[in-house]
Amino acid sequence: MSTSYADLIHQFIDAINDTDAARRRATIEKILTPDCTYTDPEIAVEGHDALDAAFAGLQQRIPPGFRFSLTTPVDAHHHQARFFWQFGALEADAPAATGSDVAIFTGGRIRHLYAFFDATNG
Repeated sequence: MSTSYADLIHQFIDAINDTDAARRRATIEKILTPDCTYTDPEIAVEGHDALDAAFAGLQQRIPPGFRFSLTTPVDAHHHQARFFWQFGALEADAPAATGSDVAIFTGGRIRHLYAFFDATNG
């Protein structure tokens, strides 16, 4: 595998943050399997189209300048990884939200993503 699991997670975070629809879609198709799933407390989607639509919808709802970023190195083993993130304005004193995700990999791409929001997010 030429791309590490950590690299795939970094590209996933870049895709969530990307406001360029064509570039975001190309990244999704590159790093996620066609039958990928994404599940968080608010949504559950399957496939590139649904995931891309979810990211586009998020970009329309969030304030300008809000971004996701990793807060710790990606922890990966046995075709799975977990990572911790924050979301908010880069210049803010505190993030608007924090959480963690677990990713499952198949064939060198992300197959499943399970996101958890920290209880302090409201």
